[in-house]
Amino acid sequence: FSLDTGLVLEKNNSLFNRAWLQTLEPRAFFVYTPYRDQNFLPNYDSGNNAYNFASIFTENTFGGFDRISDSRMVTLGATSRFIDPQTGAEGARFALAQRMRMQPERVVLNPYTDTPPSAGLNDVLGGASVNLTRAVSVESVLQYNPKTEVYQRQMVGARYSPGSYRVVTAALRTQNKEDGTPISKQTDLSWQWPLHDLWRGRDEDLGTGRGLGEGRWYSVARLNYSGLDGKLVESVMGFEYDAGCWVGRVVTESFRIAEGVSRQ
Repeated sequence: FSLDTGLVLEKNNSLFNRAWLQTLEPRAFFVYTPYRDQNFLPNYDSGNNAYNFASIFTENTFGGFDRISDSRMVTLGATSRFIDPQTGAEGARFALAQRMRMQPERVVLNPYTDTPPSAGLNDVLGGASVNLTRAVSVESVLQYNPKTEVYQRQMVGARYSPGSYRVVTAALRTQNKEDGTPISKQTDLSWQWPLHDLWRGRDEDLGTGRGLGEGRWYSVARLNYSGLDGKLVESVMGFEYDAGCWVGRVVTESFRIAEGVSRQ
């Protein structure tokens, strides 16, 4: 059984000499699933869901269908958005949420190694995103443990997209243990960019989703760098060619599967 409810409150506001439609969107979610022993059932694809704003408002704490969590939980959250009343574009978004287990859970992925979650308050989630201009936006997500006073996860990212098929994104993600010891610190960098910008070629106005013109080359890439190891975890780099009626891509990928071992 689950119950999901919320409100959307609106008011006119003024910020930085601009008119905004500000919203306040509180949300409450309750789920109850009785316990069933699943230790002797096979587990093919179930795993723990990441703790984020999407997963804490779902019935099952596991992904997949091979494990169903026994849950009696309440999640409370609120979101506030600033919307341009003329265009409907979102200028900023701020969110806060926390989940409380009303009883300990007994279902785990591996009964021999996993510790069942205990009752009580979970970590606090906070998030914010701001569109500084039409082309530049920044966002941040924090996961805070009030018991240990440690930030379990942090993410800060930025996106630059001045036009169609032109985008550069960068993000810094960190994860810590409950005592504050770093587990991972990774930097992501990715982009797609038309190469004809290098010789100041002009775009063709073909409409949304139809590219920038026939016979165009694009550069595409994604780099993931581990700050703790000082090495690339994953890299994808290549080129894309748009012939108008077909699109071809050639990329090279490197993925680190173990210490000192990479797959090309």
